[in-house]
Amino acid sequence: MQIDGLPVTDATKPITIKITNSDVRLSHKKQPGACAAAKCCMRQMGVKAARVHVGRSYLQIGNKWMRYLTSPQLRQEIIAFDRGGTFEPGEYRLTPLQPSHKATGKRYGGEAATPSRKPKKRRSYHIVRAIRSRGTVGAKYDARV
Repeated sequence: MQIDGLPVTDATKPITIKITNSDVRLSHKKQPGACAAAKCCMRQMGVKAARVHVGRSYLQIGNKWMRYLTSPQLRQEIIAFDRGGTFEPGEYRLTPLQPSHKATGKRYGGEAATPSRKPKKRRSYHIVRAIRSRGTVGAKYDARV
């Protein structure tokens, strides 16, 4: 996976970001590279660029992008902000991905379904609309968004 021609690697350590009122004032709705969390990462950590999506966050450190999992608390603030509400300043955590969600594509754990078992009926899930892109694995990143 690459963004702007640079490789994407999975983060190994969690980070905590502290979003301030000035980060919120300078931010833009539905823009992963210009939201309050991205502005905070660039200010606080000194990274070249940051793109914070609903599911994943990407920080450009040197000549590569580090990929983090966006915390549920930050996800809720992003959704509220993108829909016209306010972004609440505070401390938020970006954590490394679980092994089953890493870019290698290898899945760990679980057992293979045997033919004798009945497949479980999958529950449909809710897709949140009217917000920025999700930034998930396998999705092509379009820099024009």
